Amino acid sequence: MKVLFLFPVFILLFGACSSTRPVVDEQNATRLASTFPDRAAQSAYTDFTASVCRLTAFVNYRSLVFEPDSLVLASEIGQRSGPGITRARLTRNESFSGTATVIAVSGNRGLLLTCAHNVVFPDSVFTYNDKANLQGKRFLLGLSEKTGEMIQVSGPYGTMQGEVIASDAENDLALLEVKGSQPVVLPEPVQLRLATISELHWGDRVWLTGYPSGRSMMTAGVLSIPGSGEGVLLTDAPFSEGYSGAPAIVYDRLAGEFILAGVGRSVAARSEYVLKPEKKIHEQAYNTALPYQGPAYVEVEKQAAPGVTFITSSEIIARFIGLEKEQLEQRGWVGILKQDVGGSQLNSDD
Repeated sequence: MKVLFLFPVFILLFGACSSTRPVVDEQNATRLASTFPDRAAQSAYTDFTASVCRLTAFVNYRSLVFEPDSLVLASEIGQRSGPGITRARLTRNESFSGTATVIAVSGNRGLLLTCAHNVVFPDSVFTYNDKANLQGKRFLLGLSEKTGEMIQVSGPYGTMQGEVIASDAENDLALLEVKGSQPVVLPEPVQLRLATISELHWGDRVWLTGYPSGRSMMTAGVLSIPGSGEGVLLTDAPFSEGYSGAPAIVYDRLAGEFILAGVGRSVAARSEYVLKPEKKIHEQAYNTALPYQGPAYVEVEKQAAPGVTFITSSEIIARFIGLEKEQLEQRGWVGILKQDVGGSQLNSDD
């Protein structure tokens, strides 16, 4: 009786297990396990990456380091910079990498969107000490003046020079214009609808494509939507130097298309003060096996806090482009932003 009792139960269990076999749409499914929902989305994302470009900025600064007791005011730099006042003179050549996205093309010109901190650098940087004169004006410890800069945009089409035509330091956005000396084949501009904050939800998957360490890569994470109303989104997507300016996109399953959630801006960081030897100022070789006995100075080092990445939302991007509409039209860029039912559309043909 026990055997007869167990036998039909076995059949039922076996049948129940076999009935849960998943049904796969072989026509639309990706061959390998993928972060994308289907082959169409994977193909659309691949096409989209052609509009994402590598950005490199080169900046030169000439700096003066004053003696601590020289008591130099900013208004006296032209008259007081000789021996006994100036401790050191140096030249710094720095390079910065980032990401930009082509949002419009006209002939041999291209219009790109990126982060302002990738391409906008101050003309002068003043460093003050804690002393001041009777009028409350603080004395200088150092001064750095920009002597030159160059912005390069690179992609499959080659390398082109870029020019900043509009920027918003508060929201960390900038528009670049590139122009080839001869006809060039620029990538197709991105044509994405700009997502509104109300369309985005906690836990939505977001993808970013950029150039960390100068190499084209993608990263993904989930969105967090702060309720502050500031228009800044958060994601846990890994983010490193070079990703700044990377487009952040989400996938609309109902419409079967990607939409732009914003632009990757920065990662949370902690600042630490570190004592550095003066040899770094003069870029002299130093034998680390010997004890260092020279002067030292304090430098601020930022340590990234992984898992907290900031995204400037598309609503802020639309507002920024709208404010620059008159200037863009004067330069021949018409119809960059089209108002649509679901929000706004980048690169309209109108």
